[in-house]
Amino acid sequence: MHKPLLIQYFLHILLACSLQIHFPLLHAQEISVRPIPMLDKLPVKAIHRIFQDSEGYIWYGTFDGLCRYDGYDIKVYRSDLSNPNLLASNYITYIAEDHEKKIWFGTTNGLYTLDKSTQQIKTIPLEGSRDPNVFSINVTRDGTIWASVPGILFRFRTDGSLVGKYKTEYNQAPQCAYIVYETPNGDLLISLTYSGMFKFDQQGHTLTPYFPDSDYRCIERIIWDETHQCYWLGTWERGIVRFDPKSKDPKKRYVPQPMPSAVGGQTTGNVFHMVQDDVFHYLWVTTDKDLFVFQITENGDLKQIDTSSFLPSTNKMLYEIYKDKDGNLWVSAFDMESFIIDIRRHTVRKYPLKALQEQIKAQPVINTLCVDDKGGFWFSQERYGLCFYDPITERLTHYSTWTTGKRHLIAYPYKLIPSQTPGKIWSIGSKNHIFAFKRQDMDIQIDETIQIPQTQVNTILEEDDKRLWIGTSDGLWIYDRLKKQPKNISGNRGNVTGITQTNDGKIWFSTTDKGIGCLARNKIYFYTLHKNINHIDATTYGELWLGTTTGEILSFDTQTKKITNHSATCNMSGDIINGLVVDSYNHVWIVSNQSLKEYNPRNGAYRNYKTDNPNLMLNRFLSVCRHKNDPKEIFLGGVSGIISIPSSQKIESIPIQTSAHITEIRVNAQGQWKNIPAGSFPHYTLQLSPEEQDVEIHFSTLDFHHLEQIRYAYRMKGEDRDWIYLDNGKNSAYYNNMEKGTHTFQVKATDENGQWSNHITELTIRKAPAFYETWWAYTLYALAIGGILLPIVILLTARTHPGYKLKSYQTGADGYLSKPFAPCLLKVRLQNLFNRRKAIQNELKRNTPVALISPMEFTSADEQLVRKAVKITESHLSDPDFDVLALASELGMSRSTLSRKMKALLGQTPLEFIKDIKMQHACNMLKNATMTIAEVVEALGYNDHKHFTSLFKDTFGMTPSEFQKKECAPSQKQN
Repeated sequence: MHKPLLIQYFLHILLACSLQIHFPLLHAQEISVRPIPMLDKLPVKAIHRIFQDSEGYIWYGTFDGLCRYDGYDIKVYRSDLSNPNLLASNYITYIAEDHEKKIWFGTTNGLYTLDKSTQQIKTIPLEGSRDPNVFSINVTRDGTIWASVPGILFRFRTDGSLVGKYKTEYNQAPQCAYIVYETPNGDLLISLTYSGMFKFDQQGHTLTPYFPDSDYRCIERIIWDETHQCYWLGTWERGIVRFDPKSKDPKKRYVPQPMPSAVGGQTTGNVFHMVQDDVFHYLWVTTDKDLFVFQITENGDLKQIDTSSFLPSTNKMLYEIYKDKDGNLWVSAFDMESFIIDIRRHTVRKYPLKALQEQIKAQPVINTLCVDDKGGFWFSQERYGLCFYDPITERLTHYSTWTTGKRHLIAYPYKLIPSQTPGKIWSIGSKNHIFAFKRQDMDIQIDETIQIPQTQVNTILEEDDKRLWIGTSDGLWIYDRLKKQPKNISGNRGNVTGITQTNDGKIWFSTTDKGIGCLARNKIYFYTLHKNINHIDATTYGELWLGTTTGEILSFDTQTKKITNHSATCNMSGDIINGLVVDSYNHVWIVSNQSLKEYNPRNGAYRNYKTDNPNLMLNRFLSVCRHKNDPKEIFLGGVSGIISIPSSQKIESIPIQTSAHITEIRVNAQGQWKNIPAGSFPHYTLQLSPEEQDVEIHFSTLDFHHLEQIRYAYRMKGEDRDWIYLDNGKNSAYYNNMEKGTHTFQVKATDENGQWSNHITELTIRKAPAFYETWWAYTLYALAIGGILLPIVILLTARTHPGYKLKSYQTGADGYLSKPFAPCLLKVRLQNLFNRRKAIQNELKRNTPVALISPMEFTSADEQLVRKAVKITESHLSDPDFDVLALASELGMSRSTLSRKMKALLGQTPLEFIKDIKMQHACNMLKNATMTIAEVVEALGYNDHKHFTSLFKDTFGMTPSEFQKKECAPSQKQN
């Protein structure tokens, strides 16, 4: 194992000198420290209370409000301009949760509950209290809530009703309860300020002193140690004390431990908070000086641990230390940013290359990298050149010290590749040179030199001790190491960018312009691919993986010769690919400047690592390679040094059933929890009025420690054709112009390993109809229409009567019937309106539709709808999948609603509408003599030439070829 390495420090505070006292050192490789995210969104950066509820939300108590953190955003509850009377005080003193999932929080001026299902805050009366400053809140297993104020300890039920209240005084002075602690056997121990511990009598509802001791009266924290069968007490002024209530010797009942020793040897006994971690089982303590860590020895005593490897050695003003459900420690601070301590066996190893930093007086920038069979690092440092580094001894050697006369050729290698020979690596140098370096410990010599004439060497592959395959700018070469002769075997078949070998012995190589080449049985076979490939590797079962210069990830089946594009599946953004390797699990590692992905093509899962993650140390990825003897471990070089990450079988396993929580709902940009009925939690139902249109929904898995791996997918059933998948970091959905009725919104998420959970969270949205869409409005419409049509029916019936004689009526100048007979007048008006719409339809086939819509026939809203429909259709002309459902989705309405609108406004179906627009564009394109009919068919998204011809002829009465001949003939004659 290599020497423990320093973790990148948080909060931009540099590591000071290590403590002079010789304490055991915590392994920094197993500890990472990072600032609590989104502190800039808090009303005050100084947090003094931290709490995690049963769902996973993190709650902060600040001097200016209660704050909820969901992993992506901060929600603040306080009295302010928009809610002036919400709280009597914004100073939050304590936070807890009852058994009905309501949040209880105290302030300096009152006690409150927050119903998470409705976001409603309720005041809990503190009757008889002269000072409503809430000191602590505790919830016991029976579901009751204990709230302490000076002089009184209140006990409430979850509905806020009072169970009882108990005086808390010492020498007739009001005291407060630090903690109401429930022992493993169910007893309640209540620690009061300056009074020590009391046992609560459940029958008599009284407080009885519990092993009182005048030296230990201010007990802030109580922790039960199952291993040593004792309690650890965090006290004020006396530090940490081991407490054994079963001890028969009173002197051994309270056993004081060494005081925490701060910077400069200062000791302190004022304990604020204390927790025990789940990995080392150490006691972590915040005091008035700093954060201290204690190891519990075999004999049950405490030994202080040196924290200088991950915390700056300075005094700090800290408050609470809180352990979340994942075992991470959250520390609230006043004079610095609050932070999270992540305690686990971290898989990412960091190599900051301290020896290199001392040499160049700058941070490392590793351009190319390889790891030899002994675990040594060979790399090229920007502007410094080729180096070898031993991570075990942390020794560094530079090419300038090696005994060679070719220093200018080996200085800045283009590529470094491990050899199959132990202790040896290959280096592609400048001026078409290839070097083999061999080392014995730190003694490095050039073992072999190869020069390829008149070409640029890009990559090499050592097949065995006889043959070396070389990719150059003009093809594939083979080098016979016995005869010392290079030979071009592919001819000028393109710029070879990568070479790999499959298990069947075939040599495969990629090019930037010719596709993929294969050498089999001394013959070269080419598979044309119109992609510029810059990386290639192979799986153990013979599948090739390719990376392109445009950021695409492709696989090539060497048996079926089928190409599959995986760019969308592994969520590629188009960034240039710096490297691509396949590990022994056949996972594909894809490296770009800002991200690293481990992709499992068998289930589509991937782990994502980004340079903005401080635990990775690198802020830019520049190179990638596998360990020579352990291809499960991937090494990456970049700006700040080298890191290694092992392959994970977790993305092969069964997905963790992660739930996505609806964290925020906004309607017309306003929070809408008030529109969610009480009691609907966790099955959300949102009630919307007819005027509320735009709905924005936010969600989170509340996994704060794997946010970079979590992705979401959502859909509105009946509206979205399929799931809509979001990029990493995106956690919201937006819908506008929602139709009346009941809608079901669904969201799902991946687990921390990138695998999709089967758990789906639903939100039911019920939108009330507008007054003109209600059943009674439709009843009125029916009655009105019946009253209009009845005279027409009577008239038509009368015309068929034998005694009926048709009278003649004169029409006016506008084509309408002049009086006297109103039913006939209405009939003609309806006929004229139909004729006008029919005329608009005809014009739609010949001209731009938007300009021909008459404001006399449509309202401004109708005109806007048609204009938008035209614009959307024209933006999808070449999309073969664009249909009526897609048009309705982009217009924010259902298919049936769109059909009704189109029929009423234009007298045609949406399908006819889309077809007419495409046909109009077809006319315009066919008038261009240089454009073929096949090109027009493709440009308009039709897959079938015959279908297009049929539609065109039905519309214009002639085939596309006849139309083009007719339209283009005059211009051709003139030419």
